[in-house]
Amino acid sequence: MQPHVRLALMWLNRVFRIICAKVWDLRDFQTLIYDVATTLSLLEWELPPAFFDIMTHLTLYVVEKLDVCGLVHARWMYLIERELNMFKTYVRNRACP
Repeated sequence: MQPHVRLALMWLNRVFRIICAKVWDLRDFQTLIYDVATTLSLLEWELPPAFFDIMTHLTLYVVEKLDVCGLVHARWMYLIERELNMFKTYVRNRACP
């Protein structure tokens, strides 16, 4: 793998580790926005344009809304979705739950 791609993926990994952390430092906010923008720029140089869709730029949106909405792990729906899936198994006839 080329060094630029490897560096961009390591930065992206660091960004996701910071976003998903349970404790977050507000002083790292500007650095985090810069890291996301730099990472996406490096990836745009190396990867084909078909790779980039709305989900790729979702990381920048999540980082920008981090100070407004709070920590990401507090907004995840995984636990609720898993519990609702368990309740779905109890229903045999979906017409009459």
